[in-house]
Amino acid sequence: MGADDRLSRLKVGATKERTIRVDANMTTSFLWEGENVMSTPSMILEMEETCRLLLKEQAIPEPEWDSVGTIVDVRHLAATPVGAEVYLKARVSAIDGRRVMFDVEAADRLEKIGEGRHERFVINVPRFRAKFAEKQKRLGL
Repeated sequence: MGADDRLSRLKVGATKERTIRVDANMTTSFLWEGENVMSTPSMILEMEETCRLLLKEQAIPEPEWDSVGTIVDVRHLAATPVGAEVYLKARVSAIDGRRVMFDVEAADRLEKIGEGRHERFVINVPRFRAKFAEKQKRLGL
């Protein structure tokens, strides 16, 4: 069964929600010393993981299939402190072959902290690894 067959299980409008707690590893380091606010890269990482988990749970649960991020278009709207819970939501907005587009959002208990769009491309992990190993070889790494 190919990627397109697997993705036929997925429907536009499918959603995944999850909650995380902001910890010290997810913060900026330049605003002030010590634990402070969730960084934009950390928020985006959690949005991407929510989309990846949606795909793994609803379309490609087999270990030889996964997805990689290809487009991130996200706005970070508000600061969130260490210790706060962040609620993440991903919704499939379009499917084009092995490309899946998501609407993403994040919120803390008080307000929306981020929103945007994210695209992922479904890959066959063994084939991806083989192509990557060949690239490493060609780069002399």
